Amino acid sequence: MNKKLILVASPPACGKTYVSQLIAKAVDHIVYLDKDDLCDLIRAAFAASGNELDMDGDFYKNNLRCAEYSTIVNIAFSTLRFEDKVILNAPFGKEVRNTEYMKTLKDKANKMGAELLLIWVTAPLELCYERMKSRNSDRDTLKLKNWDEYVKKINYTPPYELKDKNAVDRFVIFDTKDDEALEKSLKETIEMILGE
Repeated sequence: MNKKLILVASPPACGKTYVSQLIAKAVDHIVYLDKDDLCDLIRAAFAASGNELDMDGDFYKNNLRCAEYSTIVNIAFSTLRFEDKVILNAPFGKEVRNTEYMKTLKDKANKMGAELLLIWVTAPLELCYERMKSRNSDRDTLKLKNWDEYVKKINYTPPYELKDKNAVDRFVIFDTKDDEALEKSLKETIEMILGE
């Protein structure tokens, strides 16, 4: 299959956006999509509801999260009809733990003549904390304020079960712990994407 739907996933501040953009710059005929581009809509929904901006709170989880993910995934599939490669940058924390969800994505991609690739970005927790502080985003305020509580709720373990259950066509662990690891992972990932 020449077409590829590439999901770049991980918990916040592991380096998804940086990695996704490096890949997008290195690969011709690729469309870059970022779930964060929907943030203005999400902020507006929080403001309209009178709720504090909390991307880990009940209001987001119960009212916005599913719609946000289905929207960006639908955009990815629509784009894949017209371009060979689509890279989608989003945490996918809940989705990658749901084998049936991932198999459904894979089947849909395969019917379009595309492979589903999952790139899981990893980084040490202390590096994630520093990255989150450095980016200084309002959506991270509550996470940083309650860091110890926050990290207890987030699963940083790669979803190896997807590989075991054939829920994706290809699965990559992308290490961003230092420049050497990042360069090695980038080289291997680009080779995999470009290889047939």
